[in-house]
Amino acid sequence: MPTIPILPSQLVVTTIFHSIESLRFPNIAGKVFSAEQAESRQEAILKASTRKFYTQGLKKLKQQDLHGAIKNFTATININPQFASAYNDRGMARYKLGEKQFAVEDVTTAIELNPCRAKYYSNRGFMLTRLKDYTAAIADYNSALRLNPNFTQAYFNRGAIRLQMQNSLAALADFESAIRLDRDFAKAYFNRGVTRYKLREVQGAFEDFQKAAGLFKLQGRMDYYQDAVSKITKLWY
Repeated sequence: MPTIPILPSQLVVTTIFHSIESLRFPNIAGKVFSAEQAESRQEAILKASTRKFYTQGLKKLKQQDLHGAIKNFTATININPQFASAYNDRGMARYKLGEKQFAVEDVTTAIELNPCRAKYYSNRGFMLTRLKDYTAAIADYNSALRLNPNFTQAYFNRGAIRLQMQNSLAALADFESAIRLDRDFAKAYFNRGVTRYKLREVQGAFEDFQKAAGLFKLQGRMDYYQDAVSKITKLWY
């Protein structure tokens, strides 16, 4: 029976605000500020501008105004070139526009600026998977899981790659980790069913497809539900 695993379909948006270098601020209403006061005031103004552009970018990204989001994230970066999240989120917008290589470059910059964010590695791993650079994608998921051993989606995504690469035992371990962390992760049950079938664990595969079908139905994901029912029917008969 031909079986097709469910591939990951999620990128992550994160928000981190960074302080930025300040510039000199002119006197207001004739009041003379000390150098430290002027610096503090200008820093506050620039931080507010950064927050404004970035927040607008997130809003436009949610509304699927991808070009507008990129414009706002770029403005954020122009004010604060050290703002890692702006690179990450601009990368996501670029990816959705099909600019996959530019997207990878943006997320790579985010990682260079803040190498301790598991979500950045996961995002780049997702993009590299779509570029069929599976080895590099797995390396990114490994990094994400070292930083956050409870990153459910990273286990699932890495498992999907390993299943694609015919590394069924490693894929099985990843899907089991994802299920251990989230007992309602329907896609993980489905993919574990695919994996068990490949390993000739027919009864286990049947049980996983049943579990996935029940969860998909409860979650209103009827397209996936039908896929799971189809697998059950083929195994039953």
